[in-house]
Amino acid sequence: MSTQIKRRFDYIDATKGVAILCITFLHFEQGVIPSWLNIWIGMFMISAFYVTSGWVSGIANKNMTPKEILKKRIRQLGLPYLWFSLLIILFDVLWTAFGLMGSDILMRDIYKTIALRGIGTLWFLPVLLIGEYIFTLIKNSKKVWLWAIIGLAATLLVNHAYNSFWQPMRSSSELYKIIDAPMQPIVRGLYAWPIIAIGYLLGEKWGKQIMAVNKIKLLLISATLFAISFILIIAPPFNIYFINGFLSNTLPAIAFMCLFAVFSKGFITRFFTYWGVNSLILMCTHFSITQVILTTFDKHIFHHSTFEGARTIIYFIICVIMTYPLVYLFNGKFKFMIGK
Repeated sequence: MSTQIKRRFDYIDATKGVAILCITFLHFEQGVIPSWLNIWIGMFMISAFYVTSGWVSGIANKNMTPKEILKKRIRQLGLPYLWFSLLIILFDVLWTAFGLMGSDILMRDIYKTIALRGIGTLWFLPVLLIGEYIFTLIKNSKKVWLWAIIGLAATLLVNHAYNSFWQPMRSSSELYKIIDAPMQPIVRGLYAWPIIAIGYLLGEKWGKQIMAVNKIKLLLISATLFAISFILIIAPPFNIYFINGFLSNTLPAIAFMCLFAVFSKGFITRFFTYWGVNSLILMCTHFSITQVILTTFDKHIFHHSTFEGARTIIYFIICVIMTYPLVYLFNGKFKFMIGK
């Protein structure tokens, strides 16, 4: 692999690293950062993975069939979903046996696994698989633009119905929450595919050339995209259904890729690249295992009745540090759990 290709993927991995660290940070942070910043981070941190997924496919430009993409991603996403679900359920059993967790949580997590709702952050894996599969179906169709329009219309209709009508019902009854679990991966997968498609189109056109673009131009593009995404959160000049959220979700991811294409070297970029490469491990372990251990420690050792304030940032840092040996394990003897 040439240095140019390595750097090209480094800026993608660094962007994924920012995203997964932001996800982990927001799961820990309680009442420290302003609400507008919390919203801004929350808008792009998941979608960055959709954008980069499409971007990588656009660079590769391989005409994979839906069957081929399904086979590939079941290994890369489906197997980790099953293995980490099993690991978390075993962790739940242990925590329940020590009286640190109710058996209802254990049963809930088993159901979430079966329904593909996913335990904690594991929901993302089937959603990304579904989103990529829908995008591949549309991309490989004979009338791409016709099916893209139909798919986008269906996405808007389903999301509107789900958010406007179903969500209020879901919050009113436990039965509705049970019914809702298998619906979520489908609804989220529908929301994911247009963002994957945008990433694909941009990656196909500019992915291979981005390292050759003038650095000043890339910095200006990055700063402009960041500014627009901030404005859309703080003082939006318009509020069009789906459009505001779509832009707020995608623009920061593209801005970060431009930024890391400029600063392709240095400790900070290497740090984010490391966590981008190992984002699957951090995503699958931090919420349902590491954070549970740390919050239990905070409650039972320090006797804190609430989990909030500056110490939540300290626990976030501890969580990241604790994940380094897990990265070593899952890239070593347990690499089969991450689809390798």
